[in-house]
Amino acid sequence: MMNAFIRQPAVRVIIFALTAFMLFFIFFMSSFNGDDSSELSSSLLDVILQLLSRFGIGEILTEHMLRKLAHFTEYFVLGSLIFGDWAGFGLKAKRCFVFSLPLGFLIACLDEMSQFLSEGRTPMVKDVFIDFSGFFIACLIITLICCKYRKTPDLS
Repeated sequence: MMNAFIRQPAVRVIIFALTAFMLFFIFFMSSFNGDDSSELSSSLLDVILQLLSRFGIGEILTEHMLRKLAHFTEYFVLGSLIFGDWAGFGLKAKRCFVFSLPLGFLIACLDEMSQFLSEGRTPMVKDVFIDFSGFFIACLIITLICCKYRKTPDLS
């Protein structure tokens, strides 16, 4: 049922468009110079900390943690979308997983390398690991869900 849904032309176009947007967003964010990137992170952190304080949660989040969480989250979303792109071609979950991973790693490496072009930014191997971890975990979760779903007997 899910396989038929994701293979519909309109759904495939939407997933592809979201993937393209996410790639643009990731590389756009990497193009900010160091000062602008830090200012954006700091502003976002202030908003999040104000929100958390309403729930009685103290300042448990730092700018560094927020930036790394943003890396992970961006690539988690990208991994889900690229997995969906492959699934749109009718590939089984395990193949989507296998085909997605090298692409995710390549994108993470290119994203970090693009930071050579941004003043005040430094590419870091640790960020490639964080990025790829988000990508990998998204693909793994979807694969496990798909495999579990396939083995669940039809109760209808």
